[in-house]
Amino acid sequence: MSDYGSNNTCCFKCIQFILTAGLTALFIWLSLRTTKPSCSLENFYLPALNKSDNSNSTRSNHTLSFQLNLNNKMKDKGVRYDDIKLSFYYGTNTSFPIGNYTVPGFYQGHDKKAHKKGMLETQKMPWNDALKMVSNGSKVVFRVDVATRVRYKVILWYTKRHNYTLENNTVKVDGSGKSSSQQLHCCSIGLPLIFLFSLLLLL
Repeated sequence: MSDYGSNNTCCFKCIQFILTAGLTALFIWLSLRTTKPSCSLENFYLPALNKSDNSNSTRSNHTLSFQLNLNNKMKDKGVRYDDIKLSFYYGTNTSFPIGNYTVPGFYQGHDKKAHKKGMLETQKMPWNDALKMVSNGSKVVFRVDVATRVRYKVILWYTKRHNYTLENNTVKVDGSGKSSSQQLHCCSIGLPLIFLFSLLLLL
């Protein structure tokens, strides 16, 4: 009987250990898992493509203005951005670069939104072709790539840097010189899932 009771006690302790380890692993996973910030562009405007204004000053205004929106939806983690580099291209590929812009790095608190306005002088932009397209009722397509690295703040410490890239996103501009708000799609991931699964297995 004593051996039987001893075996039961041993089994109970093993089950208790497995349950405790599983709950601990789940807690750690919930604490460490991250969600990449969402990103969108709005107020994308090229005054030279505004066909309702034919003044010389407007036609010679070769600037591009925009607003980059970043939304950290995590309720308990902040995000530290390195410098954010935006690359703009005429068309859907990288054959016709027209300019670059850099947003200085910053910290974004948990459950916070950031709105970063920018303006650049475009280079080597085929304005005549673009103006002809909007005059005919078509839309001019631009490609926008965004690249930076982020660290997630978990309680009092930061994770290692993770790539945050948004490539091959297109923005369409009509005869007003403007584009509607455009959601950009990110190619990065949060804290590597391999690390988390490895942690679960170890526990």
